[in-house]
Amino acid sequence: MLKKLKSAVIAPFMRTTVERIKANLLLRRLLIVTWHILGIYLTYVAAYQLRFDGRVPVDYRVVCWSTLPMLLVISLLVFALFDLYSGMWSYFSVDDLMRMIGALITATLIFSTTALLFTRMAGVGFPRSVIVVQFLLMGAWMTGGRFATRYMRERLIGAELEPDGGQRLLIVGKVSDVDLVLRSTRFSGIGRPVAIITDQQTDRGLTLHGVRIAGTIEQIGAIAKSKRPSCIIILPPFNRPREIDRIVSQCSEHGVACTFRTLPSLSDLASGHITASSLREVDIEDLLGRGTVRLDRTEVRQFIKGKRVMVTGAGGSIGSELCRQLAAYEPAVLVLFEISEYGLYAIQQDLSEKYPNLAQLAIAGDIRHPEEVTAAIAAAGGIDVIFHAAAYKHVPLMETNVAAAFRTNVLGTARLAQVAVQHNVDKFVLISSDKAVRPSSIMGATKRIAERVINELPSGTTTFVSVRFGNVLGSSGSVIPLFKKQIAAGGPVTVTTPTVRRFFMTIPEAVDLVLLAGTVGRHREIMVLEMGQSIRIVDLARRLIELSGLIPDKDIPIRFIGLRPGEKEYEEVMTDDENVVRTAHDRIWVMKKTTPETLPPPIDLAVVEKYVQANDTGALRRLAAELVPENRF
Repeated sequence: MLKKLKSAVIAPFMRTTVERIKANLLLRRLLIVTWHILGIYLTYVAAYQLRFDGRVPVDYRVVCWSTLPMLLVISLLVFALFDLYSGMWSYFSVDDLMRMIGALITATLIFSTTALLFTRMAGVGFPRSVIVVQFLLMGAWMTGGRFATRYMRERLIGAELEPDGGQRLLIVGKVSDVDLVLRSTRFSGIGRPVAIITDQQTDRGLTLHGVRIAGTIEQIGAIAKSKRPSCIIILPPFNRPREIDRIVSQCSEHGVACTFRTLPSLSDLASGHITASSLREVDIEDLLGRGTVRLDRTEVRQFIKGKRVMVTGAGGSIGSELCRQLAAYEPAVLVLFEISEYGLYAIQQDLSEKYPNLAQLAIAGDIRHPEEVTAAIAAAGGIDVIFHAAAYKHVPLMETNVAAAFRTNVLGTARLAQVAVQHNVDKFVLISSDKAVRPSSIMGATKRIAERVINELPSGTTTFVSVRFGNVLGSSGSVIPLFKKQIAAGGPVTVTTPTVRRFFMTIPEAVDLVLLAGTVGRHREIMVLEMGQSIRIVDLARRLIELSGLIPDKDIPIRFIGLRPGEKEYEEVMTDDENVVRTAHDRIWVMKKTTPETLPPPIDLAVVEKYVQANDTGALRRLAAELVPENRF
């Protein structure tokens, strides 16, 4: 009953009162000064009472009342000099305590000297022990007030978590970092810590702020099963991909269903003011992320700075990230070329907010219409570099929209490249795909044909480079958003087959490498980004379910639906007649084509155009097989 009363009445009242006081700086300082005046008065009078056992002689009463104003003035002035009126009592710390003791000692020394001189001149005695007693009482008064304020913030005003409504937290981190988190979680409403996991076996069994250190990372599965946390907070340095994956795996093995959150910013940790917004949910990118690569971006900056750059498909997942990273390299002008009105608006607004000094042109246009590309180039006063990211990329959809795939991915690329040559664009970088390798789909075939188009096209002064990489996490149309939507709906999560595998990169990592590969790539080279190890899609689905605080096959079923049209079990980044050679840059390779026994026929764009105009799906499929003989249709 008392606990419910505290949660329903006392805590909200205290919280509202404190918020009003915090909002009024003058009122807050007035209350602090008043508290000190009251403390000085009460402790000084109490010191005389204690000194004389409650029977203060008349002469000393006169001394008490005559020296009290002196003590008030000296103490208040010294406290002001030591800045005791501006501290946040709710976060009273050891540093604040030392400053307060320093102020008390200074005020006591000044007052005792002044009072002794005053009473000696007046010919009366002064009880020196009163000074010591008053110092101790005033220290207790000031410390008690500040600790009481902090206690109310942490226990009463802070989130009062009920066992069935609040989060039970298991915190993983170094003891020094966990200490900071524990100080903040009591007030932030994040939850109630139930155990600590650290990297020191010798700390096991000790308590920190009343929370027991239960063990190390190796024991987290069993500890989580015992403590039943609803959320595990993972602090640096345990938020590296391998460590997070180990934590999630152990919890899954022990049947623990909980969410996982991390504090990515060390500055948030150092500040000591951690809120629920400071923590973010652990996402699949955190588990699949690879070690940080030290890329020398000097070449990219020299290549981009002061240049006029165009990005096609600027509103898409890859295109928009290209725009963000390009903007940081200070181009003379950045042309956003996008067919989607909303996509164009979104990236324009994002860049305007993040890079207010960036010269940008938002052009609603279609790469399949050369006149629109020409107009965009003219509006920018010419273009030096084009990053071509506009394309149809969804494999099953393009199986039923063959003409559209050829019209955009092949003819659109050809027309854009032709305009680039006509306007003396220095460099043209095609964003290709690993699905262009031994393609089993129309989408993959059209991307491979697009690579051939820019290599066979008379280039003039334009340098053509293709950059080939695999799937990116979280892109529009990718499997990750679909899985998240299915999990939110309660399942089932649909996976093609138990063995299907894919390569994955994060969007920022892919674009970072694309920019560098596009910069160092030479004419008609195909650059290949190192994709790391391929990942089973079913394992990806299980991890996403676990990160959502659920148990695969128990809370969320996984259903296998078979390969869709155009899909294959695994992806590649090169074919047998394509040898890749490592470049001087980490994770970037260049393809050295060997000469096959039979060369495919050259691409006749007029034939492609004729079949597209007639919407002759059969003829386009036969043409794709002819132009990409290594296909797996």
